Amino acid sequence: MKKTALLFIAILTAIGICAQTDNKMVYPQSTAWNHFVWGVEVGGAIDLTSNDMSTVNLDAYFGYRNELIQALGVGASVNMMVSNSVRSFPVYVLLRTNFRRSPSLLFMDLRGGVVFNNVSNGSQQTGMYLSPGVGINLARSKTFNSYITLSYIYNGMQPFHKGSEYMDINGLSMACLRLGINF
Repeated sequence: MKKTALLFIAILTAIGICAQTDNKMVYPQSTAWNHFVWGVEVGGAIDLTSNDMSTVNLDAYFGYRNELIQALGVGASVNMMVSNSVRSFPVYVLLRTNFRRSPSLLFMDLRGGVVFNNVSNGSQQTGMYLSPGVGINLARSKTFNSYITLSYIYNGMQPFHKGSEYMDINGLSMACLRLGINF
């Protein structure tokens, strides 16, 4: 399992290096629309707490960008657990930067906010959502940027009853891989 994970990370890194295009991010005349960014992501997360809550994720965000900040904005996600009917809906603030004015291969991706968990039989919970991660830029042009992120997710889910079963969950910890594009 560890060899497979290391091979997968090595392949993704090689794809990122090969997919790099012109590293000069060119901003035409400065207008308000040059600093607007929006993007979408698709991914999956593996439950590290052994509660059978691995997910398929869909994310969307919008915000501000400049030469130093790739994205500073707000986003929302739909996290669908694959083995049961539990759904999570995080709403977060996003900061993505490489701490440099010029584009680079790697960047930092930080997300924090609140998550609305729809657990079972219509019952809902609200908790804290944190997701620090790192990303690899893939293809880039004047109009779009594609990337892969690997991050940790903390979902502040609390214990609940699923039918006759008691789910003793005190927060979910997950490892998440996302493929995204922004414009």
